[in-house]
Amino acid sequence: MGETSTITAFATPLSESAIAVIRVSGPDSHKIAKEAFGVKKELKARYSVFGVYKSVSGDALDECLYIAFKDKSSYTGEDALEIYCHGNPFIAKKIFSDLIARGCRQALPGEFTRRAFLNGKMDLTQAEAVADVISARSEIALNAAQKLLSGTLGKKISDWNEKIIRLLAEIESQIDFSDEEVPDLDRAYFEPKLSEIISELKNTENTARYSSALHEGINVVIFGPPNAGKSSLLNVLVGEERALVSEEAGTTRDFISENINIGPYRIRILDTAGIREYAASKIEAAGIRRSIECMQKADFFIFVVDASVEAPEIGEEANALITPENTLLVLNKSDLGSVLDANGFLPGFERISLSLLDSGAYEALSEKILGVLKSKEIVPKDDVLIVGIRHAESLSRARDYLEEAIQSLGIVPLEFTANNLRSAMSELSEILGRFDNERILDKVFSSFCIGK
Repeated sequence: MGETSTITAFATPLSESAIAVIRVSGPDSHKIAKEAFGVKKELKARYSVFGVYKSVSGDALDECLYIAFKDKSSYTGEDALEIYCHGNPFIAKKIFSDLIARGCRQALPGEFTRRAFLNGKMDLTQAEAVADVISARSEIALNAAQKLLSGTLGKKISDWNEKIIRLLAEIESQIDFSDEEVPDLDRAYFEPKLSEIISELKNTENTARYSSALHEGINVVIFGPPNAGKSSLLNVLVGEERALVSEEAGTTRDFISENINIGPYRIRILDTAGIREYAASKIEAAGIRRSIECMQKADFFIFVVDASVEAPEIGEEANALITPENTLLVLNKSDLGSVLDANGFLPGFERISLSLLDSGAYEALSEKILGVLKSKEIVPKDDVLIVGIRHAESLSRARDYLEEAIQSLGIVPLEFTANNLRSAMSELSEILGRFDNERILDKVFSSFCIGK
């Protein structure tokens, strides 16, 4: 990479704790360690050593442990140092200031991982996954990030490129030896092989639709007529009295949002104002309008109705948004007896009948929600590799080039087909970061925290 600067940053939050960790990476890392800890001999890499950190002026700042890493065996692929001091922010800041005084530069966001990528320690998909692992807020999001971090996507891309290379070699052999006896291009041979790759690319590309749900949570909107039990349902899922519950209809005038985990999934759940076809007042009409706006941004709906009364009228706008694929119908107040025709109301919709006042309501409801989210593919299957938007865009462009290659077979000169195959490989390689584009690298690493 040719980096000449030595960088430093806190690797742990700057707050009171048992231990604070400060990272250093760059050509002067070991020199700084020897000077600060008074070491005369060569540092032994990857060994934990106890020492007293002394400032440039000779003041003892703290008793620490430190570990030196040698170039290729370090996280960044260059000489590095980790200092473990007492977790007093005052102490950690003094050591950090002294490192700056010794010639270190404060690291930019994601700069340690950026150096790891540029030094060949990981491909770009793995580098992006580092931030995803740190920010994961659910088990499924963590599993997806760890798959990317392990290099699974990189291996798939290498396999695709290897298949394309073999096809390209056969096509180019016919270009290079066009004057000799080489069999004519066999479209029946090339087309199915290219189509197989295209299908695999498309299947992987389609998983990007889950990316936002994994990182930000699945947007679930609780809606229904006034006094159906929407706020009670929110309270059951949250596990506390988050929303005001009253026998008086219309007590919720605005939406209430909470982040919860159901099973391995992170869910952003919104309790909205009651929806009915005709509002009784301007303030209720405004609440209904706000509920519709929330619904328009939802991934999934929980439609709560009071099963002890006649079927509700919720208006055309709400009806237009719900389908059997994106909605769970909750028939509440089953303890009061059923007046609503449970089977005749919204046939084809998944449903559960219960009383939200029952002690087992949470288990029954959460189990049903999980089952519907999986069966309707609102969430991914456990073994699916999830790609990000950047990856999906490159996969889409690669597919386009391969489809053009199929269309060109036997119709235009072979050079055009070969060029499309090379362009497809270039798009796939861009996912792994095998290109020189500072703008894209800046965008990827700007979202990282300092110290990673």
